[in-house]
Amino acid sequence: MSGMEYYRPKTLSEALELLGRGVPLAGGTTITPQRRKISAVIDLRELGLDRLEIQDGSISLGAGLNLQALVEAGETIPHALKVSCHQEAGWNLRNVATIGGKIMSGDGRSPFLTVLLALEAAALLEPGGETVQLGKLLEMREEPDFQRLITTIMFPSPIDLAYEQVSRSPADQPLVCAAGALLPEDNNRGGLRLALGGFGSKPIRLMEAESFVNQTGDIDAAVDISRAAYSNADDVWASAEYRSHVAGVLVRRLATRLVD
Repeated sequence: MSGMEYYRPKTLSEALELLGRGVPLAGGTTITPQRRKISAVIDLRELGLDRLEIQDGSISLGAGLNLQALVEAGETIPHALKVSCHQEAGWNLRNVATIGGKIMSGDGRSPFLTVLLALEAAALLEPGGETVQLGKLLEMREEPDFQRLITTIMFPSPIDLAYEQVSRSPADQPLVCAAGALLPEDNNRGGLRLALGGFGSKPIRLMEAESFVNQTGDIDAAVDISRAAYSNADDVWASAEYRSHVAGVLVRRLATRLVD
């Protein structure tokens, strides 16, 4: 990292003033392989962004919290979310990889992002104090002029949460994965939420499939929608035909378990 400028702000306001000068640094698992292309980093470790709070039916996670902290958080964190952390990375990386870093760098094969999507997670961005749904943030992060810090990730405590994946080996990244969350009723926003991963630049929400299950209980329609969502999901890891079939199988399992 010779010749790289290094900033270590003590407060959030200092970090925000430095945003245009370098790349935010948390665990470093993503930017370290790219260090020769980076001229400056802004170390966020002094900002106290590693908290975990549970209150009023919601869970709030600091963006600087590492994945292993979620694994070790006891019964306060849903089991399926812990499973997704295990599948995201091995023990060494989980101890340094942060939630905020994974949100900014994870692709469609990320188990962790897939589960967060199903939980209807939202992120608090600075400057501005804007709360943005994760699905929107995954699009915003691709914008070349995106210069915001994630400070907090929030989601409702689910009634139930499930995650399944198919991969070449138990510890490998998924070829297809699916997450389902049963959320409490709150201003008619409760019910089943579904997300599908294993392909592309980001996992996706299956909102149309959710509607069929929540409104009519039609799991078959949800399965057809999930298959269609991956009908063109072809890459070097798996064919679209295979992914489409597995997506339907996983969504059927989750929907049957959570709402039947």
